[in-house]
This record gives sequence, C-alpha cells and structure tokens, in this order.
Amino acid sequence: MSSKNDLYRPAIHFSPAFGWLNDPNGLVYSEGQWHMFYQYYPMDTIWGPMHWGHAVSQNLVTWQHYPIALAPDELGNMFSGSAIVDKANTSGLFEKESEANLVAYYTASLPSSDTSLADYQTQCLAYSDDQGLNWIKYEQNPILNNPKIECFRDPKVFWFEQAKHWVMVITHGQSIGIYYSQNMVDWELSSDFGAEEGHHSNGPWECPDLFPLTAQNGVTKWIMVVGIGDGCYAPGSGTQYFIGDFDGKKFTNDGPADKVLWMDYGRDYYATQSWFNAPDNKRIAISWMSNWRYARQTETKTFRGIMTLPREFSLIFNESGHYILKQSFYESVSYFLNETMSNDNVGVFRVNGKVMLEIGEEIEINLFEEDCPQFIFKRLDAKTISIINNRLYLGSDKVMEDEFSHNYTSNITNEKFENDLEIIVDKGAVELLFADGTFSMTQLYFPDKIENEIQITGSGRFSSIAEDSK
Repeated sequence: MSSKNDLYRPAIHFSPAFGWLNDPNGLVYSEGQWHMFYQYYPMDTIWGPMHWGHAVSQNLVTWQHYPIALAPDELGNMFSGSAIVDKANTSGLFEKESEANLVAYYTASLPSSDTSLADYQTQCLAYSDDQGLNWIKYEQNPILNNPKIECFRDPKVFWFEQAKHWVMVITHGQSIGIYYSQNMVDWELSSDFGAEEGHHSNGPWECPDLFPLTAQNGVTKWIMVVGIGDGCYAPGSGTQYFIGDFDGKKFTNDGPADKVLWMDYGRDYYATQSWFNAPDNKRIAISWMSNWRYARQTETKTFRGIMTLPREFSLIFNESGHYILKQSFYESVSYFLNETMSNDNVGVFRVNGKVMLEIGEEIEINLFEEDCPQFIFKRLDAKTISIINNRLYLGSDKVMEDEFSHNYTSNITNEKFENDLEIIVDKGAVELLFADGTFSMTQLYFPDKIENEIQITGSGRFSSIAEDSK
C-alpha cells in the first residue's frame, strides 16, 4: 500500500499493488488473521476477467498481499462470494478438524448461450487447509445450478446456531434468495426476500449479507444488507439495509415495505460485507469505496479501487422508538492513527469531536453555536465538507463528466453534531460519521495536490487536545 508512483494511493485505505479492485469477498477471521479476498483484475486498471485477490492483516489496517487465490476456469470468471471456517469438518472436504480449514463460496460467470441471460452464473466452492495459501476447487462444481436468473450471484454463507444448519443468501436479480444446508455442499431454497420491499431500480440487488445484532435493551434483530448497482441515493451505486427477524429459513422485515434505510449517504460505499468468525462476536465490515457510474474513470494511475476503513456495526434503539444501525471505525483504526500520528506524518488527517491536531500544518476546529450552525472543512483551498444551517455539503476538486457532482448534499436536520463528529481524510478518500455513527458519508476525493495541510473553520466554541485531556 505504498504511495510511490501514484499521487492518490491512500496511506491506510487498502488498495491493490497494481490493477483493478472492486467487491470485498471471502472475509474470514482465522487463527489471529483477518483474511480479505476481493474482486481483482491483475492485468489492467480497468475491470476485466475477475480473479480473487487475497490480503491478510493482523490489525485490519496494515495488510500483506498474498498470491491470487482463485483464477478463471472453464466454468467462468471468479465473481463475488464469501468464506467460512469449517473447524468441525462439516463439509467432509478436509482430513481433520482445524481452525485452518477454510471454505470459499463464489459465483462462476460465463457468457451465456441463452439470449435471455447476459451471463451464465452458477455457484461453486473451493477449500484450503493451509490458511488460504493454496485453494482446491471442488471437483463437482457447480454446487448450485442457475435457475434461469440473469443475476444469480454473490453467495454469502453463515452458520445458524438455533437450527444447526448453514445458510446462504444470494442475489436473485431484484430480490435475495435464502438457502440452507446441513453439509455445506447440498443446498435447498427456503424463501425469497425483497421483491416488493425497499428500493428497486435498473441496477440489480447485489452482494447480500445477513447477520444478527443485539441492542443494549437485550433485543436481537437481524440485519439484511443489499447493494444496488445503480439508481440510488447519491446517485449511482448504493447500499440499503433492512432490520427484522430471521428463523433460519425466512427473513421478515420489521419496517414498512416501501421504507428505505441507507447505510451511507455518500457516493462511494458499496458491496458491504462483514467478517465471518470475528472475535468476541463483533460485526466488523468493509465496503468497496467507489461507484459504478465512474469507477473505471477515477484519477488513479497504477491501480483502481480501494476499500473503506473497517467499521464495527451495532444496533441502537433510538428516541423515536425505532431500531437503527450504528457504525464506528474499528478500534484498531483509532489505535493505529494515534500511534502513527504521534510519531510520523503519514498524510492522514483525522478530526474527532472537538479536538485540535497538528499534522504538518496546524489543524484547527471551531465548532458551531446551536442557533447558527456553520462548519467548513477545507483542504488546499478546496471546500470539501460544509454544514450550513443543518445541511451538509460534500464536494470534490475533480468534476468528471458530471459523474462527480460538485456539491452533494444531504439533509441532516435535527441531528446534534457536537462531540460525535469524526472525519478521516486519506489520499483520495474521505470518511465521515455523524450523530453517534447513525449517519455516514463516504466519498472519493481527488485534490489537485496532496500536501500536509488542512483547515477547519466556522463559528462557535473552540477546544483543543490540551483542554479535552484535563
């Protein structure tokens, strides 16, 4: 992840050494290692025949690149999927029980001879007994044939303890199919969710995820996450979620069918996936930081595509009497930034609450008064983020054939911003959390120059690290 040879290569956001990256795949934690696989084309910076790239981390911030895990074969290109730890050897694919037993589920995609199908997509698996260094594709692939659906892809697999079976959620075009299995190889369709719920557009539903979260009141709800290829809030690609109940075979949405919950209000937060087997039952997730409307035209040179910083998801019961998703940067991000910022200038800028930081040039924060909120965040004379009269603006230096809107706005009226504002700015990337993590905005950012200078100005109260530490 070095910054050499590319002005916009980020310092702490994951990027490929060379080539094209999109969806995170196969996120799995095993024996102290965080594995991240991802959609990868190693031959060019434009999307091409998909492989599974592979990287491993001890802390979810610094990554080691591993050899390509899966490459195209006679069944097709290696599209998105997931991975699990088969510690008990439920699949029967391994010689013994072990934490090193990894099983990956993926979509194989071929051009279809059937004119009604743009691609012929089937579901396959591969397995590894050495922590993902080497993979064997199951000799009886595919494990799920295509049921005559154009978009039949992105299997996410997890264990459902109450029923003692495995569950797979998978794209069924404009809905999500739910399958179950006892042995991880033979799968049966149990239900279909979403055909008449949430947001629908020309873009297919993609990259589903389904997981439980328990709120502080002790109530457990299930979160269904769905990416949509186009026609979303920002606009372009986007990610919605549903809160409801799951019995192992059917997901039931709590909210009205037409209600849309967006996971992020920026342009560049897509294909969200969470790690299987994360420590302490935490729900840690990461997203592709781009948008299909312009992903192939971004300003980087030696690579295209980065990941967001890892975020921890939790569930809160708000004052309005509704459950809502909360996001926070994973604890290792704060630890890493605190350590590196105190010792080395890494070109990453962080604003957290009412704090003054010094990185290269001085950073100042002047927060706003309640009756006249104004907040402007500048970098190199380019207005990036502003809050004026309870309306947030996030813009970019670069306007790319109208695909990068110069000012993207979101109404955040009635939110309280004091003490719960966090912004992390990296080369090419801005991530912003408000309102105790219930409001997220994530966007690419391409200034004309990358320098160690940042300014935050406004009206209101001023505080500094020294004052906060008393």
